[in-house]
Amino acid sequence: MASNSSSCSTPASGHLNSYPVPHYFFFPHMIGGLSPPGTLPGMQHQLPVSGYSTPSPATIETQSTSSEEIVPSPPSPPPLPRIYKPCFVCQDKSSGYHYGVSACEGCKGFFRRSIQKNMVYTCHRDKNCIINKVTRNRCQYCRLQKCFEVGMSKESVRNDRNKKKKDAPKQECSESYIITPEVEELIEKVRKAHQETFPALCQLGKYTT
Repeated sequence: MASNSSSCSTPASGHLNSYPVPHYFFFPHMIGGLSPPGTLPGMQHQLPVSGYSTPSPATIETQSTSSEEIVPSPPSPPPLPRIYKPCFVCQDKSSGYHYGVSACEGCKGFFRRSIQKNMVYTCHRDKNCIINKVTRNRCQYCRLQKCFEVGMSKESVRNDRNKKKKDAPKQECSESYIITPEVEELIEKVRKAHQETFPALCQLGKYTT
């Protein structure tokens, strides 16, 4: 009987078979109110769990802002330069479309002057001269014919000239005033009064002698 009592020991002070037994083993209803392992009551907001801390929203926003500043936006491509075709008359660099065709400033001015002044040119060869940017000033007759061949229009020159005339400011007409008899009489009175007050130089002698 004594051996039975010594072989089976009664749990005391929360120990079973000489091993510590957690208190919540005997009180299952308290498990929900216990803190997670590794924390102490009152220190849940001070000590991190398993060495991990959740970043604050301010930290996340700062990181995203810094990452946006690091990556620059791609620059916009520069506009392409406007390219004109060469001058249809002499193959020089064109400055745009003038009188219906792509032309340089030299051929543009030559054609305009020729049409406005009704110029008549003469070719000293076979009326088949080569016109380019080197020889364009050698034969004005063939140059003008080349202007017509490539499509330059007389009407464009005339319309341009008429447009400039319309845009020119008109001279203001001088205003004319009609003097009435009453005004003429008043002017005569003022003239006589001025002569009496300020005599002529020839009459000043009688006052000084």
